[in-house]
Amino acid sequence: MRIILALAAAAVLAGPVAAAPQTAPATVHFELDSDALDAPGRARLDQTAEQYRRGGSQQVILAGHAGRDEGSPEYTVGLSQRRANTARDYLVTLGVPPGAMTTQAFGQSRPAADTGPDAANRRVEVTFGPGSGW
Repeated sequence: MRIILALAAAAVLAGPVAAAPQTAPATVHFELDSDALDAPGRARLDQTAEQYRRGGSQQVILAGHAGRDEGSPEYTVGLSQRRANTARDYLVTLGVPPGAMTTQAFGQSRPAADTGPDAANRRVEVTFGPGSGW
């Protein structure tokens, strides 16, 4: 009991605890058959660039995806690559070095949602690689 009280008192004296790093990928959504960023997508990537700057040396992984409603599997791999490239190019304008980013294209092969509206599948997921705290 004394140990628990001592630990609790130490935690109170230490002050507020910093927020834990984000553990889920950042997701940027796209309109049907489009690789253009909209305002919410740019805002999400703005946050990603800020997290990159705070995190120091890390790898940014941009995984492009497409919906079942966007065409053939071959076409959607290209579309998902264009989406990942669009996100990468925007992050470069925000100061993230191109060499710190990797793009991947998955087309329709990794849906976020198997049922319901296909909009959830039209996305780029942004994660941070080893050493990033993500």
